[in-house]
Amino acid sequence: MRDAATRIVVGIGEDSTGQLCDRTSRALAAALGSAPVFFPGGHVGFTEQPDTFAARLREFLHRD
Repeated sequence: MRDAATRIVVGIGEDSTGQLCDRTSRALAAALGSAPVFFPGGHVGFTEQPDTFAARLREFLHRD
């Protein structure tokens, strides 16, 4: 995955802290040599808080 032609970004729901999905996502990001990106809500924040999730995603996609 580190050698992929595209950038891989690991996203984590802010409300998932300490849960299995949080721990495995942090481990994956570390293995890839990157920092995870945090999004509003939990593991399925895009369904729990779609408006704030979308705003955060747009903010992230427009970064350099």
